[in-house]
Amino acid sequence: MINDNENNFEKYEVVKRYFARIFNVLSKEIRQELLELDLTKEELKEVKRELGFLHENEQKKYIKEFIENKKAD
Repeated sequence: MINDNENNFEKYEVVKRYFARIFNVLSKEIRQELLELDLTKEELKEVKRELGFLHENEQKKYIKEFIENKKAD
């Protein structure tokens, strides 16, 4: 028998914060732009993870700034 008090993981603050976040899907355009950047798999994974929590307009702004900074390097 499962004890609801012990297995109710929604009581954990980290779980509450996770489910309180708004997740967004990366558009085809954003995914294509990411693929054109010279990123390692780890870098790409990290950027995708961060972009997933941004609104599409913010994603585009972030990508634009990222591309400009990559060109400056």
